[in-house]
Amino acid sequence: MLLTQGWRRYVWDKDSPSVSLPFLSDEIQGRQVVGKRKKQKEVGNNSQLLQVSGPNADSRFLMTDSSGRFTIPTELMEALRGGYVYVKPMLDKDEYKPEVFFDGDFVQADSLRRCCNSFGAYQDISRLYSDEWAMDDFVVSQDSSILLSEVMVTGTKGRVFRDKMMGRLDSLMQMDVNAPYVCTTCKHLINYRTDYTAHHNPLGKCPAKGRVPPIRGKSYVIAKFKYIGSDGYFVVEDQQTIIYQGIFYTEEELLRMNNLFRIKGYYGKREFYQPDELDMQSPIPDARNVLLWKPDIITDEQGKAEVDFFCSDVNTGFVGVIEGTDGIGNIGSLNCEFRVVKY
Repeated sequence: MLLTQGWRRYVWDKDSPSVSLPFLSDEIQGRQVVGKRKKQKEVGNNSQLLQVSGPNADSRFLMTDSSGRFTIPTELMEALRGGYVYVKPMLDKDEYKPEVFFDGDFVQADSLRRCCNSFGAYQDISRLYSDEWAMDDFVVSQDSSILLSEVMVTGTKGRVFRDKMMGRLDSLMQMDVNAPYVCTTCKHLINYRTDYTAHHNPLGKCPAKGRVPPIRGKSYVIAKFKYIGSDGYFVVEDQQTIIYQGIFYTEEELLRMNNLFRIKGYYGKREFYQPDELDMQSPIPDARNVLLWKPDIITDEQGKAEVDFFCSDVNTGFVGVIEGTDGIGNIGSLNCEFRVVKY
C-alpha cells in the first residue's frame, strides 16, 4: 500500500502506552548451534562471540550464554536500523559448521489471527476491477488531459544491491584471485569457463606478464586447449568470442560463503505523505489513490478514536481497513467504505 502513493518520513510516538503481554518483541532472540558433532562437546557450556552488523556494515559484538542463546537488545537494534540485521558466528565455519536460528516473532500473532472470525486486510478484488469504466473515476486536469492511475517504469541496468552490506560482500567476491581476468599479453579472457582456462601459458608461449579485470558488456576471446603428441605441447582446439556478463552471486550464496545469517530489523523513521491546506489549493490534480496510513492510533476508554485526512480528486469508492490490538495481545480488524464525489 505504501508503494502505491509513497511515504517521506514516519516518526513513531514513543509516548504510546505499552501492552502488558506483547506478542511482538522489540528485540531479536535466537540460538547458535554447532553443526559438527565432534565439536559440540568442545563448545558446549561455553559462551561464544557473535558479530552483529547492520545494512551499512556497522558492526557490534555480543556473547551467547552457555546454551548458545543470544538476544539482540533494542539499543543495538536502533543503532543498526535501516534494514536487515546480520549475525556472524566467530567460530570457524569449516571446522565447527555453526548455524544461527532466530525465534519466530509472529507465531503468537498468527495463532491469534487464525482464531478470528474474519480478517480482511485487503481490498475486495471485485471492487478494484469492473467491466465498465465511468469518466468520474478518472482525474482530469484543466487542459482536459487524463492522468493515468499507474505507470510502470523498467530499466535494463544490471543488478544493484540496495543493502550496502550485500553490495560490499559482492564486491569482495568479485576481487577473488580465482575470478575471471584478462591476460594483458594475449588478451584472452581467463577463468571464465572451467574447460576454457587450463594451459593458458602454453598458448603461443604466452608469458602472461599481467592481468586486468574484465569489463561487463565488452567482447573477449576465450580459448580451449588440447594436449598433442608425446613431446608435450598444446594447440587451440576451440576459440570463441563472448560478451562478458560478469559472475552473479545470489544473496543466499553470498550469505553462505561468508557464514552470515540475517533477519529483518528496524527500518528508518517514515512519514506517510498527507497534503495540507496549502497543497489542497494547488491547481494540479490530486491523483492519490491511497489517502491515509496511520499505524499509531490510540483509542479512548470506550474504544473510540478520530482521524482527519484530505480526500483526493479521484471520484470513486474507497475502502478503509482498520486493524488493532488491545493491551493483552488480542487483535481484530474491520472494514468500512465511502465514496468521493465531485460537486
